[in-house]
Amino acid sequence: MPKLSPTPAVSVVPEAESTLKPQLLIPCEPHYREEGVQYFPDIAAIKARQNVERVQIFDEFSNAILAAQSRVWIIDKRILSDDGKKPKHNQRLEKVSNWFRDTDQLKSVRILTGAPPDQNEALDVFSDLSKEVTDRRGPLYPPLDAQIKFTINKFPYIHDRFAIIDDELWHFGATVGGFHRHVNAASRGWDVNAHRAIDFFEMAWKGLSD
Repeated sequence: MPKLSPTPAVSVVPEAESTLKPQLLIPCEPHYREEGVQYFPDIAAIKARQNVERVQIFDEFSNAILAAQSRVWIIDKRILSDDGKKPKHNQRLEKVSNWFRDTDQLKSVRILTGAPPDQNEALDVFSDLSKEVTDRRGPLYPPLDAQIKFTINKFPYIHDRFAIIDDELWHFGATVGGFHRHVNAASRGWDVNAHRAIDFFEMAWKGLSD
C-alpha cells in the first residue's frame, strides 16, 4: 500500500482588525463640551441648547466628512428642514452643503431625503457644489459627484437616520449631524460591510418600481 504524504500545512491569513470603535455621541453646545460628548447633558446644557439660534452639530461628524476619502452617503427624510421657533430652511441647506466644500479627496456625496421646502433651490445648490469643488481641486485631485434625491417615500420602510462615511456607518436618533434641539444621540464606529449597509443604501436609493 503506498505511503501517503503528510497533509500540507494550510496557511491562514488572519483577517485585518477593523480600526473602527463604536462610540455613543450626544450633541451639546460648545460651552458644555468640557467633558466631551459621551455623557448625557445636565439641565443647564439641555436648556442652553433649546435657546440658541443655531444649534451646534457634532464636530466629530463634520471632521469625519473633511477626512473622507471616498463617499458620504446620507439617509434622512428631513435633513433640509430647519427647526426652531423661526425655521430658516435655506440656512439648513447652506449648512449641509458647506460640509463638503472644503473636502479634497471625497468623491461621492449622496443624500436621500424627502421633498424640501424649495426643491429646485436644493437641486441647484448641489449641482453647483459638484462643479465648484471639482474646479477648486483641479486635475490632480478627484472630481466630486454630489447628488441629492427627494424620493425617500418611494422606499417607505425607513424610520431612523443613517450616514455612511467611507466604510464607517453612523446611526442618528435625530437629524443627521445632530441639528435637533432636544436630547438625542448618535452612534458611530460600525463597519459598513459587517452590517450590509452599502447594499441597504443602494436599495433605498433605487427605490421601489411599483
